[in-house]
Amino acid sequence: MNRPGSVGLVVLLVLSSVLAVGTTASLAAGGPGDAVSTTPVEPQTGAAIAPQDSRGLLRQETREFDNTTFEIRVHENGSATWTFRYEQRFTDDENATRTRENFEAFAEEFRANETGLYDRFTNQSRELTRAGMQESGREMEATNFRRSVRVEDQFTPTGVVEMSFTWTNFADVQDDRIVVGDVFDGVPLSADQAIVIEAAGDLTFRSIEPDDAQYAGGSLTDAESVRWSGKREFIDGRPRVVFDRPDSAAIGDGNAGLLGGNLVPILVGVLLLVVGVVAAVWYRRYGPVSGGKPASDDDEPAAPAGGAATGAGSTVDPATDAADDSESIPNEELLTDEDRVVKLIRENGGRMKQVNIVEDTGWSKSKVSMLLSDMEEEGTISKLRVGRENIISLEGFEPEATKSPFEE
Repeated sequence: MNRPGSVGLVVLLVLSSVLAVGTTASLAAGGPGDAVSTTPVEPQTGAAIAPQDSRGLLRQETREFDNTTFEIRVHENGSATWTFRYEQRFTDDENATRTRENFEAFAEEFRANETGLYDRFTNQSRELTRAGMQESGREMEATNFRRSVRVEDQFTPTGVVEMSFTWTNFADVQDDRIVVGDVFDGVPLSADQAIVIEAAGDLTFRSIEPDDAQYAGGSLTDAESVRWSGKREFIDGRPRVVFDRPDSAAIGDGNAGLLGGNLVPILVGVLLLVVGVVAAVWYRRYGPVSGGKPASDDDEPAAPAGGAATGAGSTVDPATDAADDSESIPNEELLTDEDRVVKLIRENGGRMKQVNIVEDTGWSKSKVSMLLSDMEEEGTISKLRVGRENIISLEGFEPEATKSPFEE
């Protein structure tokens, strides 16, 4: 196969050029950037870069970031969402206030205009997919470009810049698997960089190379993402990840293939749900509360001890209850990530699906997965695998084996 442009060189160009994210010429020219003082810092040049591409890059005015993460979220159709995430911490030193002010001025310009930084990102992403197409022979395209910038006020306030795009046909889709890696050619990482590959939809990890990646969960098949970080250099075709396709188990010997796939867990789940519903109906009609006879709509609930009434004649002060509830809600800004998860689960009845925690918090799947694993080790929560989903429960709210996880 002809290799008119090494994919590795393009990958290195993107990783090196966007590593030190810059305040571009638009900040120095006017608007919010007028009062910002920037110090030119050359991008790292330890990686090989095509000379015709590096000359203009080295003239750019840049601002160093503390951490850089390249997140690759692989979808079931073989496309991938690439997100370049840059973090700058505002430490408690004498320059913290000035550093934050400079970042916020940069952020205002970055939101309002397609700066030189964002233009370089989009152009290099298109070059990256063109080189990948020449290397793999698959039709590829860079689409759905997005950018965002924000300050996350956590334990250490951090400025975050994210730029992303969709790479169509990024992975090699085969009959029973999806393979990532054939577009990589000698990718290096510096000490403050990381590559994270995530499984979207119903994809599950089958194998990874190198096998020293970090992931949450008891086994690779349970992991939702894998992470390589720190100074290192991958050989050609690495990192390599093989996913099992969600429908691959149904391909085979007719009914045997279907029964060996996802059909059995679904049938078991439906059976447990039916049993739970029947048991609930029987208990309501013939349980010990009704004394062996069906409950009537005319039955009146017993008054609480001490003569306090409920309903319209209740002596309970709603204002007092509301005040007590409001006092029990801690200040959101003082909550740790673990406290936020516990509060969220408690508000949802003591247990909820892991995917719903991701949706309600707005955090990434990898962050939620790692956080929940730590909380499980500490005994704060428990996990129950139901089919392809995790049910997260607080102590005392664990679902019973014979009931649906969300049956009251």
